[in-house]
Amino acid sequence: MKLELIIIYFCKYYPYTNELSNSRLTKLVYLADWFSCLLKGKQMSEILWLFNHYGPYVNDVLEEVNKSNYLDVEMDFNFYGSPKYVIKLINENNIFSEEVISQDDKRILDFVISKTKTMHYNSFIDYVYSTYPVSSSQRYNNLNLIDLAQEYKSNSSYI
Repeated sequence: MKLELIIIYFCKYYPYTNELSNSRLTKLVYLADWFSCLLKGKQMSEILWLFNHYGPYVNDVLEEVNKSNYLDVEMDFNFYGSPKYVIKLINENNIFSEEVISQDDKRILDFVISKTKTMHYNSFIDYVYSTYPVSSSQRYNNLNLIDLAQEYKSNSSYI
């Protein structure tokens, strides 16, 4: 699936759009890719994930937003008064029809939303860091989510 469609889906259906900072949105895409690997054996996006100082992070999401005719970055302020950049949906006309996103992918995206929507930022980050790819890898390494999902599923604790 095109990364732009995943971002648009989150911007359209995430209930607290003012929380969709670049950091949170990037990690939502990571979670969608991780759960897709667990369930379908492949990522939704084509992102090559890196476990950097701030967890699973890449510039791909922000770069995709900057290229999009449907998305924009707006400056806002966080709870502490520091600036944050929020990704917003600015044009919903002719974005996608129901056929563009498969039912399986919609279920995964909706699951990511339902699982994370009530989490404050620190709880959200803790949750992302608790996922197997992050908890089992060293910082500054690439995260091959497909291989890590196979490894995780081969572990007897996986249900």
